[in-house]
Amino acid sequence: MGQVITIQADILYIVVITAILCVFCYMCGNAFKKAEVMDQPKGLVNVAMILVDTVDGMVVQNTSKERAKTLAPYILALAMYLVVCNWFGLTGFPAPTANYSVTLSLAFITFVLKEREAIKTNGWGDYIKGFFDPIPPFVIPNFFGMIAPLISMSLRLFGNLLSGTIILTLVYAFTGWVSSMVPVIGTFNFVGPLLAPFLHAYFDVFSGFIQMFIFITLTQVFIGNNLPSED
Repeated sequence: MGQVITIQADILYIVVITAILCVFCYMCGNAFKKAEVMDQPKGLVNVAMILVDTVDGMVVQNTSKERAKTLAPYILALAMYLVVCNWFGLTGFPAPTANYSVTLSLAFITFVLKEREAIKTNGWGDYIKGFFDPIPPFVIPNFFGMIAPLISMSLRLFGNLLSGTIILTLVYAFTGWVSSMVPVIGTFNFVGPLLAPFLHAYFDVFSGFIQMFIFITLTQVFIGNNLPSED
């Protein structure tokens, strides 16, 4: 018998989220095609312009005007992807960012972009030489200092999303036990829905947005720190 190939549920969720974002971008593109240049922006056109202007301003502030031309589109795509992933828990399914392989992959992209800018700025010679500064034995701490952002960014995002999921699971289990102590209506968890709006507003909506903002900010800062200094 052939080996059965199983697909993780998180992969399906990622495909769904990607499809949602693609549809959103397609709708924004159509809205821009139909919009009149002299008319006041409204609807999706207004939303897209606010998103683009906000991200452009952030990237320029943390990097440079020249680098923002190519980096801003990625940062905007990353921000939209992260916020939808983080809010996906509101659907009742686990957020893909509660899977460490997802956060590690996203942090690895930041790591590659950061090191790419360091090599472009310093050249291969000075880049490699930097591992041995100030003295050769420092190559070990310098190496771990290089990969530290990769580990810290991936674990920060993963840990916050996973901890929120665990806390909500424990709360629902506890409220289910409390509900079971009430005769007749205790056959279902009626206490949990009373707390759910407040808990999800914090752990999913607020915390999810904050974690997205921190991740894209760190991405810009790490890349900006490796750009040539402007005199």
